[in-house]
Formats: sequence, structure tokens, C-alpha cells
Amino acid sequence: MITLTESSNGEMPKDLDPNNNICAVVKNEITGEKRWWFGSNIVTNDGDIYYAKKSAATPGIATNENFVQGRAELRTGTVTPAKGDAYAQVTTPVTASRKTIESNYPKTDDQDTDNSGRGADAVSYKYYWNTSAFNATGILGGCIHDNASPASGTKLLTHWTFAASFSKTANDTLTLFVNHTMNGV
Repeated sequence: MITLTESSNGEMPKDLDPNNNICAVVKNEITGEKRWWFGSNIVTNDGDIYYAKKSAATPGIATNENFVQGRAELRTGTVTPAKGDAYAQVTTPVTASRKTIESNYPKTDDQDTDNSGRGADAVSYKYYWNTSAFNATGILGGCIHDNASPASGTKLLTHWTFAASFSKTANDTLTLFVNHTMNGV
């Protein structure tokens, strides 16, 4: 497999590195051009606990870790995501990008053809921003948390970095797919 940072030919790239489980699709609403941006994410320690509790049907998911209602938030700051990360490690967050999950997500076996990481053994999270939602240059990564007003200790389900930065302008929509493949090791 090859690693692609982006594709601008209007079609999702065919040869993808399986580690690129984050897929951002920026669509210019004037020209119709779509560009794909890829990155890899890490499920945090708190995310591991959440998935363990969900798979065992453990009741009582705590506040600050109910990631089925997770909010995506993008960032422009440089950081290397790590298992122990909390919101404090989300450097230079684009707070205007804080977004609730699309209805009917998270789901498995996502059928959205723009989602490069979909699969029968993958949990897919989808977020969508219209042209007026926010504008930002130099988007480098993001996270999923469950807090409308996160503080430094807010738990993260996942934290990621894109292979290259990109921008979202007032002419663009942005669709973000965050995928977690359950490989059971």
C-alpha cells in the first residue's frame, strides 16, 4: 500500500495505507472539486476503557466518557498524539469546529463511499460542517471528546494528526470520518 496525504482528482484514492483511518473530505461548493486528506489516529486509554465497557454491555458509562455522543474538534497546533492524551494535549484547538456527530453514527459497515476506512469490523464516526460553519487554515489534526465546553482534563476517545495540513474556507464543506477497526490483538 502507498500512503497518500491528499487527492484532488475528484475521486477517492484507490490505494490507501490502512493506517490512514482518518479521512477528511473538503468539497469546494463553487467548483465541485473534492479533496481527500488522510491521517492516523490513536485510541486513547480512556477510549480503550469505553470500548471495553461497551463490548461487555457494562451499564453506566460515566460523564466525560460517553463517546457515542462524541464531539469532534479540529486543531492547528503540532503535537504527536499519545495513549494518555486528554484535552490539554489538543494544541491550538479550532473551537469553532467543535461539532456533534451526524445522526445514525457511530455505525459499523458504513456505506458512505467517501469514507476510506469503512468496513464490517470498523466503527465509523461522521461529522459534517457546511460552508458557514467555520474557516481555518493549517488544520493539522483533531480529537473526539464528549464535552460541550471541554477543560484540560476532558477525556478523549481518540486523537489524531493528518499527514499534511489543509484549510477550510467559506466556499468549502468538510466531512470528517474517524474509523476504528477492531482487530482484537
